[in-house]
Amino acid sequence: MSRAAKYQKVTEWIYNRIVSGELSGGDRLESENEISELFQISRQTVRHAFAILEKEGSIIRVQGSGTYVKEQEGSREYPPLSRTVTIITTYADDYIFPRILQAMVRTLGRGGYSSRIMFTNNQVETERSLLEGLLQSGSRDPLIVEPVMSALPNPNLSCYRRLQKAGIPILFFHSYYPELDIPHVGMDDEQVGRAATEYLIAQGHTRIGGIFKADDGQGRRRYAGYLQAMRKAGLKVEGKRICWIDTQEMRESLTFSQRILERMKDCSACVCYNDELAHLLTTRAQAAGIRIPQDLSLVSVDNSELARLNAVPLTSVAHPHDVLGVKAAENMLGLITDPGGDATFEFEGEIESRRSVVPYNTTQKEKESKT
Repeated sequence: MSRAAKYQKVTEWIYNRIVSGELSGGDRLESENEISELFQISRQTVRHAFAILEKEGSIIRVQGSGTYVKEQEGSREYPPLSRTVTIITTYADDYIFPRILQAMVRTLGRGGYSSRIMFTNNQVETERSLLEGLLQSGSRDPLIVEPVMSALPNPNLSCYRRLQKAGIPILFFHSYYPELDIPHVGMDDEQVGRAATEYLIAQGHTRIGGIFKADDGQGRRRYAGYLQAMRKAGLKVEGKRICWIDTQEMRESLTFSQRILERMKDCSACVCYNDELAHLLTTRAQAAGIRIPQDLSLVSVDNSELARLNAVPLTSVAHPHDVLGVKAAENMLGLITDPGGDATFEFEGEIESRRSVVPYNTTQKEKESKT
């Protein structure tokens, strides 16, 4: 185990006891020797953990007496925030990310703030490393963050709580961690999934499949919207028509294509998590002799350039793109001046119709009657 991982265990152990109420202001902590023995680590590592917690204002060390939980004043005065907003995002590739980030940076600049951008590549350990770096340096940057794999349990929540405790304004975009009381700006993903499914139902489709991302909260919520639309229409929801994929599978598109095609054989239409997946599905389906949209109609999400350039232009639920970036930046500026303000905002998506959907026809009905 690295030295970093060792001291992190100590800081989280102490911090979680403070948050839970096990330790209160003025309580004396175990000695360096006791913690060293408990965690089987060196006193130097314990001392480093104490130094971090002291810098954050969680504990205070009294020479000749010991280390204590710091008493928190009713109206704590935090050091001033910096004039730089740190933006932590998953990717910066060609898809929709550049427009969002550029809009954030421009809007923050007009508000008198510079920006710096960090990338996690949707990796939990990278997110942790970045957050720990901010904590250790005593950074006073406000944070705009795109969560990592937000549908899964996340071991980094304590880092966010420590940043909150230090008076750092935090705003999530695209998704959020439901365990944290932190505002977010994104799409109303349940509405998005519902709108995509209702569009296909309106075209007469009843055997509607879905491909959703399992490790991002957006995927779970879009699936919830799909379920709402299907049940409202009185249509059967069948697990064999649903595919769940994760970040790694999206990167290794060849490994999941056959599994998806097998699931789609029983469908006349499909709701795709986003345009990237719909593009992959179009490519694989056409190679397998499945015609888009004659055999399989597709609705995706994001209305990106990829939707327009797909071999069969995609009907897609429009993502606000740069408007989302502007809104996230504006709401962060609002949080800086009014930390208690309501900064959560969710955009509704509208369908942009293209050629990837056709009305359900007699040929498809005959195909269904034989299956």
